[in-house]
Amino acid sequence: MDGSSNKLGISEYRLREIEKEIINLKLRLLNSYYTFNNTKYDLTFLIRLNSFLFSDFYFKDERGTRDLSIKEKELIESKLEKISYLCLNNPNELKEILLLIEEIWHLQPFIVGNTRTLVAFIKILNESFLLGLNVDINQNITNNPKIFKLNNFVNQKGLTK
Repeated sequence: MDGSSNKLGISEYRLREIEKEIINLKLRLLNSYYTFNNTKYDLTFLIRLNSFLFSDFYFKDERGTRDLSIKEKELIESKLEKISYLCLNNPNELKEILLLIEEIWHLQPFIVGNTRTLVAFIKILNESFLLGLNVDINQNITNNPKIFKLNNFVNQKGLTK
């Protein structure tokens, strides 16, 4: 992405610095700045969350979902339904909840910000359902699949509550 392809019209290098600072701030202020309570956790919710995080930087055609097949959309929706069910009915199944989120991440539904959107989602679930996780938003968040592991962001001690 060159400097002219973002809303700020700045170089990609400078954009990354600014984006990191603002996204980290939005992640820290997520619950007080934007209310997601009493919301169905579906693909539409994740799209809204991604838009909340990245709409200051990118035009709509540069962010949002990539062209997902119907099968991919159904797969994401089924994983989100299972996550919602587990959070409501069996919140002690934290490893399974996090595994489902990681599976969604592997599908790479967003053009920009897959990892950060799903870390924000974990943070919302944690605070909405009192899961007892320690979500570290200050980690070096990257979209590199070789580096991404949920335990980079979630203290494994939190899994034992």
